[in-house]
Amino acid sequence: MASRDVSAVEVGQAYLELHQRVHRIVDQAMTAAGLSLARAKVLMRLSDRGPMNQATLAGLLNFAPRSVTDIVDVLERDGLASRAEDQHDRRARVVSLTPAGSDALEMAQIVRRKAMEEVFGSLTATERARLAALLSTIRANLLDGDNLCDH
Repeated sequence: MASRDVSAVEVGQAYLELHQRVHRIVDQAMTAAGLSLARAKVLMRLSDRGPMNQATLAGLLNFAPRSVTDIVDVLERDGLASRAEDQHDRRARVVSLTPAGSDALEMAQIVRRKAMEEVFGSLTATERARLAALLSTIRANLLDGDNLCDH
């Protein structure tokens, strides 16, 4: 079968559609297990980096500060995270992972791993390696995704 030229727009559109579907599949699986993808991302950052203020957390996640506040409100209500005053800035609050949050994150990562296996398990090891390499190339070639269309 002869290959045809595929435009960057076609590839981009296919990627965006796939990203949206994979995101939905993973989020639905994780939510059914008790922790949405967005909440798990907050817990992952806290687990990886330790306690931090909400502004730092929002920046690391590329989330709006208000979104982080809403997520942390729910995590705190559920006992998965705690907030305390920032000793260096009285206006800020430092968010920490609780032991229950660590346990919830561990379970969420198992569900996330299973969902990813279902999505990408249909590819051979060679195909997954090729896809990972292509995605890495695109990521490395991006200047600053926020300003890409300004050039």
